[in-house]
Amino acid sequence: MHFAAHGTPLNVEENERTSPRKLGKWLALSFVSGAAVMNGEIAAGRLLAPYLGTNTSTWAMLIGTVLGSLAIGNLIGGAISTRGAAPQWVVRLLATSSLLLTALPRILPTLLEARLDHLRLGSIASLAFSAAVAAVAIAAPMVTLGALSPLLLHSAASVLGRPAAELGPMAGRMSAAGTIGSLIGTFAAGIVLLPWLGTRATFDVASVIVAVSAILFGLHARVRREARFAMVVAAIALGLAMLPPRISVLRRGHLVEAFETRYQHVAIVEKNDEVQIRVNEGFAVQSFARKDKSLPIRDVWAYYALAPSFGQSRKPRRVLLLGLGGGTAADIYRRLYPDTKIVGVELDGGLVDAGRRFLGLDLSGVDIVIEDARTFIEAESRRAPSTYDVIILDAFQFPYIPFQLATSEFFAATRQCLAPGGVLMVNAGRYREERGVVFALARTLSSVFPQVQAADAPTPSNTIIVATDHAPSSAVGLGGLEIPDETRKVLTQIVTDLQRMRTATWPKNTPLLTDDHAPVEWLTDRIVWRAL
Repeated sequence: MHFAAHGTPLNVEENERTSPRKLGKWLALSFVSGAAVMNGEIAAGRLLAPYLGTNTSTWAMLIGTVLGSLAIGNLIGGAISTRGAAPQWVVRLLATSSLLLTALPRILPTLLEARLDHLRLGSIASLAFSAAVAAVAIAAPMVTLGALSPLLLHSAASVLGRPAAELGPMAGRMSAAGTIGSLIGTFAAGIVLLPWLGTRATFDVASVIVAVSAILFGLHARVRREARFAMVVAAIALGLAMLPPRISVLRRGHLVEAFETRYQHVAIVEKNDEVQIRVNEGFAVQSFARKDKSLPIRDVWAYYALAPSFGQSRKPRRVLLLGLGGGTAADIYRRLYPDTKIVGVELDGGLVDAGRRFLGLDLSGVDIVIEDARTFIEAESRRAPSTYDVIILDAFQFPYIPFQLATSEFFAATRQCLAPGGVLMVNAGRYREERGVVFALARTLSSVFPQVQAADAPTPSNTIIVATDHAPSSAVGLGGLEIPDETRKVLTQIVTDLQRMRTATWPKNTPLLTDDHAPVEWLTDRIVWRAL
């Protein structure tokens, strides 16, 4: 027993118990493990994008895997803690987690790529296999990180000699430190590391931090054998990190370059006479250019070129492209109508840069706006109503259209932006006769526009929907457009598809999409699963 200056008894042991500083290293490790978990989860979402996409099913699988793995890890860590030697196990698990985090982005893509072509052909077995492989691979480091929590608490309680009454506050502090670490890991990965360094390096950052923590804790806790083990594992992880990335040749074209933007995985692919931009799982071509620099008109882009024919102006004065992407549609309008003012709205500026760099598209005359299309339309409907002769909506994150770009409120604001006699053209996703999204969009557009027509594009996955205020009979048609004769001849070849343009219809149970209720992802998921 000691006494303070004023004679108040001061119990040094009690003072140490109530001081959070004594928990410093355990709180730091809890912070690191929480940050590593969320860093790995966010980076894993980007890692899976080229193979399983970024749809809600993929994210549900990923989040469920992480949560389940952490729960299993907690149970394992609790069981291990009863055997004693908690500090040694903390170092071992940290070192193992570091190695697994480094290996994950280097092994998993190789396993998934072998099944990718089967998945593209609609093999449900390949989809299940790929999801299972991804889940097991991602679960491995999450289980080891999850096992740390009970071991850290046990280690701290054992070393500091805390009574049972203090375990609750200790657990609370460690849980808070882990949660703060998770927040830091989430923001660091999503906002800084992935856009700046890429997927592999994001995993490597987490691996380095975890490995260094293992070594420092091992030395400080005087479990030198485990510290040496952590050093060996860190060296192995460093060797893996130094391996060069593998560039593959796709069966559906030659992969020129692959990289990540702030929002998605991007692949530049050469196929036949085209250079293409594909995003995420690569099922769809996002933008393309011909190597011979000819006008890029085919499939849905041919319909985009024909969009003014559904309006009442022979030559559009202003065109708005919602979903500029790499700029193929903008290139078409720039070349067909040199005097037309073109505005392109794109959320992902990296795609625009890819169009300039790899497709060689001249977008110097295009007013490019890097912004969400919904916020742009809401503002544009107030500051510049009745402005655009043509508005084209092609803002997919394949196979999904963002729900906020599919509601009656959005289409009402878009209608405000159309000039008299203008036309709105929407690219809607389907798969052969699976038309749930097409029907929902058609019904929703019909609640805003008096005239809505639809026709299937010459692909199994696209339907073109046209909405106007005027009757189709009053449109200028292809013959009334002021375009070069050679282009008119090319477009005439697809007029037979336009002859199938009919007034849109839908089943009675089709939902009306609103900001409050827009189940576009659910409708798309149904199409995907039925197709598989």
